[in-house]
Amino acid sequence: MNSNRESDMSNHKISEINVTLWGKNKVSFIPNLDVNIIVGINGSGKTTLLLEIEKNILTLFENKAKYIYIPSIDNLVVKDGRKKLNALSQALDSYIYYNKEGDSLMYYRMSMLDAPSNERLKIQHRIDNFCEVINDLYKETGKHVEIERDKFNIHNDGSLLTTGELSSGEKQMLLLLLRVFLLNEEETVVLIDEPENSLDISWQYKLVDMLVKLNPNAQFFITTHSPSIFGNGWGDKIIYMEDVTSKI
Repeated sequence: MNSNRESDMSNHKISEINVTLWGKNKVSFIPNLDVNIIVGINGSGKTTLLLEIEKNILTLFENKAKYIYIPSIDNLVVKDGRKKLNALSQALDSYIYYNKEGDSLMYYRMSMLDAPSNERLKIQHRIDNFCEVINDLYKETGKHVEIERDKFNIHNDGSLLTTGELSSGEKQMLLLLLRVFLLNEEETVVLIDEPENSLDISWQYKLVDMLVKLNPNAQFFITTHSPSIFGNGWGDKIIYMEDVTSKI
């Protein structure tokens, strides 16, 4: 990435991509400041591009960057081998209850206790909006979520489910949306690798809309193989790897 355009951009958004992949290919383009959907054939370097952006982003923003990298569900790793939960369930639980690397949903909710009244109203409004987004998805399978005191409850036909009892797609979508929600609508670079894995086609169509709704101030870089990700009016945000890649 090139920092000579930094004065022309928002504090935490990238105005130019200019990176080298594998020492032989150069990728250069001017990204959109809201949504960038990166598509290309297998081996074209989509994931590697995200990793290069992540590697260079702190230098670009002089160590003041705010960003998150959300790997493909296939590349999540188990954080605690003593637990029976798989990597996806462990990641989800950490962002709901206790996250050593940053905020969690329950920590965010507890922040209301010490906040002034206007801030408490804002936090509650955001939490209600988040639950509304999730419940709009989960209603297809008869589930809904509620935050009750210090519990994140998942209701299903009168009984309570654990996060581990959700389907892979339900967990994957909840984790994606939760991580973006926890950015608190701040300007952030969000790197997401192949989010369509495990997601129903109808959810793929809705994904970008929901991400932007939860954080309209973020700049998204999303790699995908699925046309459904950009099929709901985001076709003008596509970056084709073959169009922006050249040999060195």
